[in-house]
This record gives sequence, C-alpha cells and structure tokens, in this order.
Amino acid sequence: MKYQLILFAIVLASCKSPTENSANVKSIELEQLETSIDSLFNSKIGENEPGAAILLSYNGEMLIGKGFGLRDIEAKKPITSNTNMRMGSVSKQFTALAVLSLVDKGLLSLNDSINKFWPFPVFNGITVEQLINHTSGIADYDKYFNENWKRNTIVENKDVLEWFSTNPTPEFKAGTSYRYTNSNYSVLAQLVEKASGQEFSRYVKENIFEKAGMKSTNFFNLAKPINIPERAFCYERDSLGVWQKADGYFMNGIMGADAVLTNIEDYFKYDNAIQNQTIISKDLHALIFKQSSMSLPENEKYQFRFLNGADQGYAMGWFVTNKIALHGGAWKGTRTIGVKEFKRPLTIAIFLNSDSSNLRNELFEATYSLVENYLETTANTSYNDKCR
Repeated sequence: MKYQLILFAIVLASCKSPTENSANVKSIELEQLETSIDSLFNSKIGENEPGAAILLSYNGEMLIGKGFGLRDIEAKKPITSNTNMRMGSVSKQFTALAVLSLVDKGLLSLNDSINKFWPFPVFNGITVEQLINHTSGIADYDKYFNENWKRNTIVENKDVLEWFSTNPTPEFKAGTSYRYTNSNYSVLAQLVEKASGQEFSRYVKENIFEKAGMKSTNFFNLAKPINIPERAFCYERDSLGVWQKADGYFMNGIMGADAVLTNIEDYFKYDNAIQNQTIISKDLHALIFKQSSMSLPENEKYQFRFLNGADQGYAMGWFVTNKIALHGGAWKGTRTIGVKEFKRPLTIAIFLNSDSSNLRNELFEATYSLVENYLETTANTSYNDKCR
C-alpha cells in the first residue's frame, strides 16, 4: 500500500498541472528547433565570414533571436541580435508607413497626384498609391546613374528628383501595368519631406521608428553619415574570392527604397507594433497588407516553395498573398527577408551582410520548414498524450 501511494504521488506530480507540463514539453521542442537552426546556419556560414541574424516570433513572443558569423571581419566582431544590418528593399515598408502616417495627419491623400508637388510632365496622372504599389510606370534610375554619374560623388534623393525633372521616358501609362522599381520609393521619400517639412530620415525616426520602440534603427545616407552603434559592414567577394566591404557604394546616399539599418531586437518590436496597430490609426493599419496593385506577372513573383504558387500582389511595401506578407532585400553586400503570416501570428526574418541571394533563399526555405515542423509538433502535443 505504501508503494502504491508513492507511485500515485509521482503520477499526480507529473500530471497535476497541464499548463506547466505543456510548457515544459514546448520548451524541449523549442530547444530542439533552436539546435536545428544553429546546425543549419553554422553549416552555411563560416565563423570568420560575414553572417546572418534570425528572428523567429510567434504570438508576440521572440522564440529565437540571434546571430551567426561576423559583422566586422577585420575586427572579428560577431553578429548578435543587437547588430544593426542594412535592410535593402525591406526598407520600403518603413517608407510606406511614413506616407501612411502623413495620410493619418491629413497632410496627404493616397489619391493625390504627384504633379501637385512637382509639375514635371513625367509625373502626369500618377498618384501616391501608384508609387507605393509600383504601378506608376516611371523609369528606373539605376541605369542612368550607373552609366552617367561620377563614382566619387554620392547620389542622393535630390539627384534622382533632378533627373526626373528632365522627363525620362516612362515605361508604361500609370495604372496599366506593374513593374517593381526603386524609383518609386525614392520619390516617396522626397514626398514625405515635401508634405511634412522635415528631412526624410528625421521624420521616419520620430514618427515610425520611435513609435514602434525601434531605438537603434535609422535611415542612413552615405553623403551625410551618422554613427550606427554595433553596425554590420556589408561584404562582397572580389575576383580572388576575398571578402571586401561594399558600404562605400556611390548610390548609398539614396533613401526610401533602401538604406534602413536595423537589428533583430528592433525588428521584433516593430513586428509587435504592426500586430498591435500602434503606429498609425487602425483604419490605415488595415491598408498595410491590402493588395492595391494588379496580380503580378510570373517574372515579378517570389518563387519560394512555401508560397505554393499563390497569386501575389503588392500592398504597402509588402508583397502579399491571401495568407502571407513578405519582402526581400538585395543590395551591395546585403540580402534580407521578412515574412509575416496572416492566419498564424508567425514572423520570420533573416538578415545577411553578404551578397548571396541563393544563401538567403536556401536558409529561409530550410528555416521555414523547420518552423513548420515545430509548430505542427507543438500543436499536436496535448496534456492527455503526456499523462496516459
């Protein structure tokens, strides 16, 4: 009888708290997920190479936030969750938010004509929203500046606007087609200045980053550099395969389409602010992930396996399907991606300070698969299963 009572006490102790038991099981499974992700990233990133940072957030909780590899190869400084990394085109979502905040204040309308602000023929019939969703048809500035600009002078937004004043030929009539181009977001950055009366990076800092709790995040203009704490340098391999810094690129003075430097901790705060709708009014938050472009042609779509060939469109700085919002970034020495699901409170972000899109995509596909397995396992774990 004595041994039966002891056995009963042990069983009771192991099953008396479903919540506690479930938490312990999930903790073990999360440890297994983190071990798998560590193994994945360490197999792809050398300890003396530029690396990556990863955020895995679920239901407002940071499950994983960490770095791999180096932010500064020469100084052997590692990437951590506080390392500020260049976002490439992931920056566009913050520019779009800045525009929406001006709409919130009554200083802009998404239907405003760009001619209202600059009477250039090239802007005829183009609205603010068409710039945001890449249906404006305006020419891409990359080709012009690569062919005509002196590399010892940093290109800034004002230079892009001056080029548009020469009326470069549009690619198509506004609203009739879709083509992703950085030109749209350079103009939007200048529109923020025009409507707000503030310098673009300062306006976004005060009205977006600080409202989201992103204390370390900034837009960065190489022509007017500021100090970036724990900054990751951007790297590309030279012809001999040696990693070289790419931060001095002559177009690194253009902001809006690119140029945000942020870290995993800040991006996590931003993700929660978006989820909790605390940056702008709820009505305008509802527009962030609402498709406003036509469906994208195949050559403009992301081809990740987890998208399952879903129809894609463009919203406010995000590519969207009916289930997922995502945006990648690719610039000199940086590759990034952020993905947010609608039906589950799941966000995954991976930031690299090197120039391999293949590595970014491979890491993301594998990470997404590992996270799927983790979520399926934890969803199927029940108190009754553990106490039978």
